[in-house]
This record gives sequence, structure tokens and C-alpha cells, in this order.
Amino acid sequence: MPEKNVRAGRTMTLKEIAERAGVSIATVSYVLNGNAQISDETRQKVEKIIKETGYRSNILAKSLRKNKTSLVGVLVEDVTVWHTAYIIDGINKLAEEKGYHTILSNLRLLSKIESQFEHISIFKDDINKALDVLLGMQVDGIIYVGMHDRDLGDVLKDISKPVVYCYCYTSNEGSSVRYSNKEPCYRMTKIFLERGHRDFAVLKGNEQSEPTHLRMQGIEKALSEVGIQLKKENIIEGNWDYHRTREAVRPLFERPHLPTAVMAMNDDMAIAVRDEVFAHELRVPEDISISGFDNADITYYGSPKIYTVDRPLQEMGYKAMEMLLDKVNGSKQEDMNIVLPCKIIEGTSIRRVE
Repeated sequence: MPEKNVRAGRTMTLKEIAERAGVSIATVSYVLNGNAQISDETRQKVEKIIKETGYRSNILAKSLRKNKTSLVGVLVEDVTVWHTAYIIDGINKLAEEKGYHTILSNLRLLSKIESQFEHISIFKDDINKALDVLLGMQVDGIIYVGMHDRDLGDVLKDISKPVVYCYCYTSNEGSSVRYSNKEPCYRMTKIFLERGHRDFAVLKGNEQSEPTHLRMQGIEKALSEVGIQLKKENIIEGNWDYHRTREAVRPLFERPHLPTAVMAMNDDMAIAVRDEVFAHELRVPEDISISGFDNADITYYGSPKIYTVDRPLQEMGYKAMEMLLDKVNGSKQEDMNIVLPCKIIEGTSIRRVE
């Protein structure tokens, strides 16, 4: 009868495994490392002892001897922000393909910063404490995942390990993977224009937000090409938030003439406009056409389906991991800043104006 499993007690050593199996320590090591130069009978005997004792190889110690752990630290600003999960999935997808493992550290910054994303420097000490923990685990490199696309400045202290930023970037040294903000808003505006719209309102995000300015640039570029300038009173700040947008957009419905097109810079604001239209017993798109940005799950509920923009979130994570492993393995050391294109997701919320 096998001896009691030792998982809850002390860890078995290679020497003890070897003694139980009646083989050398080297032979046990060969079995653990998949060496083919031992007999099947010996391998099965050692594997049986390993299974009975619950032995677990000290992967970290073994990796440190090779000066490489095949561990990657993923430092996320807030795991509850919905896009973060898709980015992490992309990171882990390539990690699986390449035989790497990830260690996740969640900074939980959303409730602390709320929408004041430019205040990240306040939490510099907290960020670097989490970074120290990951480095203490001897990770081969770090992927920093932002909750909002912006310049982090020097929020990460100088470290000897490779770093790649995802869904954010730094104007200092460092590689990054981001998505396009300006170009998809330009293309979305062209869709409205091609369908005859000439009277626009825009629901923008926080004034200090970089995506707000980039998305506005895309909208204004498309409008300027046909000689249209946005009316100041038709640029409304919804601050990325459903409830604030409902309040901010209500005065629009008190005017004698409504714009035919409302472009919201995220889907929460687009849905807020749609609900406010319904509250005033109007219709989408018959009375007002609407678009959003993000391709959030919320756009798939209710009718009509909102035109929106899909960001390549999983691809961003996958690419960030690819860039980091290039640095870790020495194939590419120079910094790269990649901006991935977005895709327009068609809906039924934009009508043709005759």
C-alpha cells in the first residue's frame, strides 16, 4: 500500500524519490525532464512513485538555474474593466502556444481614479510595489495593461526586465500596442455623410481624455471634407457614462429642430441617447440616427442594433505578448509602438436621409 500523499506536508526531494524507486537521482531527473535514454520499466516505476507521493517539481528553482523562468507578469490597472478580460485572453493564448505562464496582478484603480485617468501618477508608489512583487517572482518580463488609452509618462520605475504596454503607452522608452481612435471615427462619419446626413451632434468623453480628442479629430476631418463644421451647442460631454449622458442630452430634445445624426464616442453613451429618444416618444433611426464605439455587449440588446466600432482587444493582448517574448528572447530589442486598426460593426441605427 502506498505511503500517505505528502502534498499537505513537506515537499519530497529528488533523493527521496530516487531511494523509493531504487534508482539514482539522475534517473529521476531524466524522468521529470522527459529524457528518452531510460527504459520504459524504469520510467513507469519512477512515475508511479511520483504520483503516489504527490511530488511537484520546483519549477521556479529549476528555471532560475537556467536564468529563465518562462513566467510573464501581467500588471493590470483594473480587471473589472470589461475590455481587460479580452486582452488577458490574448496574452494567455500566445503564452500557451509558446510554453509560458502568466502571473496576474490587479491594481484595482477604477474605483480610485474613476474617470480622472490622467491622475495615474498619484498611484505610482502602489504600482511600483506591485511591480516589485512580480519582479521578486523572477518573471522574464512585464505586460502593463491600461484601463484607458493614454500616456502613462514615467509611472513605472526603471527596471532591468523588458516591458510592453497594452491599451496605453509611454512617451518615455517602452514598446506599446494600442488601437486606432481617429481613423474609425472618420470612417463612421463618412457612413453618415454617404447616407445624406448633414446635421450632427457629438457625445464626447471626458475633456482630458486622449481618445476623446483623437475621435473628435476623425469626426471633424470627415466633416471638413464636405464643408461642415460642428455647432458648438451640438458637442455634448457625456463623460463616457450612461446616466450622465441621459441628463446631458435632454436639452437637445427641447430645441425646435433635432440633428438627424448623433455620434457617441462609446456604446454606453449611444445606448443612453437611444433610451432618451424612446423616452421622448421618438424613433431610432427614423427620427434620429445613432452610432457608438467599443462593440460592447450592451449593443446586442434592444432594438435597433447600434452601429459601433470593434477594437481588436484579443489581438492587442496577443501582439503585446509577442513583442515581449521577442525582447525576452533577444530577437528584437528596439522599442515599437503599434496601433492596430478597428472594424466598423454594422447595425440598423443609421438611416438614409433624402
